Amino acid sequence: MSVTVGEICAWIESWAPVSWAEEGDSVGLQFGSLEQRLTHLGLALELTPAVAEWVLREGVDALLTHHPVFFRPLRRLREEDPWEGLILRLIRRGCTVVSYHTNLDAAPGGVSDLLAEALGIRAEQALRPVPGQERAGLGRVGELEQPLRLSSLAERLHQLLRAPVLMAGPDREVKRVALCAGSGWSLWPEVLSSGAEVFITGEVKHHIAREAEIRGLGLLATDHWAMENYFWRHLSERLRVRFPDLRVSFFEDRSPFRTLSEEEDRCARK
Repeated sequence: MSVTVGEICAWIESWAPVSWAEEGDSVGLQFGSLEQRLTHLGLALELTPAVAEWVLREGVDALLTHHPVFFRPLRRLREEDPWEGLILRLIRRGCTVVSYHTNLDAAPGGVSDLLAEALGIRAEQALRPVPGQERAGLGRVGELEQPLRLSSLAERLHQLLRAPVLMAGPDREVKRVALCAGSGWSLWPEVLSSGAEVFITGEVKHHIAREAEIRGLGLLATDHWAMENYFWRHLSERLRVRFPDLRVSFFEDRSPFRTLSEEEDRCARK
């Protein structure tokens, strides 16, 4: 029996309600139809030209992304514009796109929870809880099973995500950890009040890193894309289990950033 886009959305929203999304976050249907019947569901962290080519080549009926297509309102769709033209190509092919962003960040078992578990952190509560929902909200704070030096925790993060990790603050043993997958710098006040000894996130401002150093707190900054893509890959597996008769594919894109050594390796292989 075929599955509709709406049934996929209803399942996700049953544990990650759209009411948990941050104000102004464009979650849910981006374009297409919730009534569309699916034979092939695709997942990618965000819509890019490479993702669009894959969708069209592989016959993906609907695409599920984490980052919304429409961060900013569009007044028009022009074929000549690279971004708008890409959207038009998918619309013409009848592809539906749905995005779930900060509601999945906030959800128990969502983006930050999965990452915390993989790093050996027992998450206690959200850094910025949804009203009346201590375990739901942006970020997580909890404790490692055993204390680790900051550099050892950085290595664990690097091995998990295979992404560069920047360190700030003293290389001392830490146990209480705050974490926010993706961009977490706006949670800095909550981190300071949480009693955390280290904060892990995918984006941070220079002045926060300097303040962490001055306060003697640890800070680990890694790649925004890598932190969230870790969960998105896991979500594709959950969807295969929940909808066993549906073909579910995951597109392993790449971060927009690359290190100089990665670029040198790429050039050497040419």
